[in-house]
Amino acid sequence: MIRNYLAIFKDFRVITKGQSRKYVFLMLISSGLYHIFSLLPPIATAGIIAMVTEENMNFVFLYGGLFLFFYFLYFFALYWKHYSYKKLGEMYHINIQQNLFEIIASNDDILTKISKGKIIDVCNTDICYIVDVVDAFVGAIMNLIKVIILFFIFLHYSVLVGALVIVLDLFYFLLMDSNSSNVSKCYEGQRKYDDKLIDILNQMLANLKQVKTLNLMENLNKKLWKTRECWREKYAEKRDYMTKRYSILPGILYFTKFVLYLIFASMVIRKQMTLDKLVLLISYFESIVTATDQTLEYLLNLNNYKVRMQRIRSIIDYLPQREFDFGDIDNDYISGLIEFKKVSYQVKDVKALNNVSFKVYPNEINAIIGHSGSGKSTILNLLYRLHKVSSGTILIDNVNIYDYTNRVYASNVSGVYQKPFVFDMSIRDNLNLVDSNKNAQIEACKRVGIHDFIVSLPKGYNTIVSEEDAVFSNGKKQLLAIARALLSKAEILLFDEITGNIDPETTNQVLSILLDLKTDHTILMVTHKPEMMEIADRIIVLSGGKVECKGKNQEVYQKSTLYKELKNRSFVSVSKVE
Repeated sequence: MIRNYLAIFKDFRVITKGQSRKYVFLMLISSGLYHIFSLLPPIATAGIIAMVTEENMNFVFLYGGLFLFFYFLYFFALYWKHYSYKKLGEMYHINIQQNLFEIIASNDDILTKISKGKIIDVCNTDICYIVDVVDAFVGAIMNLIKVIILFFIFLHYSVLVGALVIVLDLFYFLLMDSNSSNVSKCYEGQRKYDDKLIDILNQMLANLKQVKTLNLMENLNKKLWKTRECWREKYAEKRDYMTKRYSILPGILYFTKFVLYLIFASMVIRKQMTLDKLVLLISYFESIVTATDQTLEYLLNLNNYKVRMQRIRSIIDYLPQREFDFGDIDNDYISGLIEFKKVSYQVKDVKALNNVSFKVYPNEINAIIGHSGSGKSTILNLLYRLHKVSSGTILIDNVNIYDYTNRVYASNVSGVYQKPFVFDMSIRDNLNLVDSNKNAQIEACKRVGIHDFIVSLPKGYNTIVSEEDAVFSNGKKQLLAIARALLSKAEILLFDEITGNIDPETTNQVLSILLDLKTDHTILMVTHKPEMMEIADRIIVLSGGKVECKGKNQEVYQKSTLYKELKNRSFVSVSKVE
């Protein structure tokens, strides 16, 4: 039992990293005073009764004043305890959530090991209970100390009565603590199935139109039936334990109370106890019952919090699959020459790239084409340093890409993905994430041709970009994403199917943007669109993870049957871009 709670405390220390020790100490002190002061009012009550029986009204008022003073101390300590709780809650929530966000952002493969539903629930819900771990530990310790003090008070008045109270209360405590462990196990299983259901819900929310138009709900519910049934079983089992906890086990305490009151009545009748002592001991026994129940409730909560902390630690302790370090080259003067030299990349037993070699030159538009699964996006992921090559070398300006520092590499290699990626915040805030210089933001937006549209909006750059906002089409969001990439001042820009989800008018606009950007950037794009292939200076044709053909556009067109097939299969004439 003790080992279990020590393990919970260890998890807590790892998660909080020893933060806010001052407020933990204040919470410990204030909670201790709160429990000590709660023992004082019954003394004043017993004094009032004693003075009433002796008809001494002067001391009745004295004890009445003490009664009020003791409760003033009690509520002062309680206020102090809640203040410490508030400060701890603020600090833990903000700092731990920030730490989790940074871990998630730095480990792109985390979703392969931890479900999205679990990650969202941990960052949104589980971290809220970290401060309650402190509250539960402090509350349990202070209540136990309080119970021990009360045991000694009972032993002082009667060894027999004290021994009876200790034995029965300890028996009750052990039964309830065992019950807490069983409840916690059921709760852990329940949360596991909750994660699975939340995962499906996230996917539904991302594809509501398809779910509705394809009439998927009936079959989806059938698919989820087993998961829901497992959740129900864990929930029912947990409620069975909870029912036993609150409606059966407390009978032990009420039996103890019945026996104790019979003993007290016998002692009063035999003149072995005065009425004021009877009231004091009854009050203190009720305090033992309350303190024991509170301790058990805290321990139950701690067992549940253990589940939450283990979920948080699953993210904090996550070991990324990418196990390589970056170098210390801090040279920020990069011209943008990219070279792949016999690069292979293997995932498990499958080679995504096999002995790939090519060069990408500055001030040119370089296009990678090929059928789905040929390795196009793998090349971009390697250039983003999301993975490390299995063999071969990738160079930028004749330097291995893994030798650059994070700062230099991130400031020189940037890009845009197929799905427009902007946050649900203002245009200004989206751009501020890269560069807060307003003049630089305006220049970037002008260069991609979206500035006039932005200033035409009622709130201009302060307009919120929402996922469901009809004002911002996918095309407009893509232009904003390109502007944000430009703000990074990267020499190398990577584009992954950036015209895949936008309208023809914006596609033509993107073609013009790329032709402009190549004058001072290295452009490497993955595409399947003929109009994008048309403007490329150089083409790299991939097939089955290998380079089938590479070179200048027209040369590759003459040599590669695959390039002709891809370019002519769905070619739609577009207005010539100057």
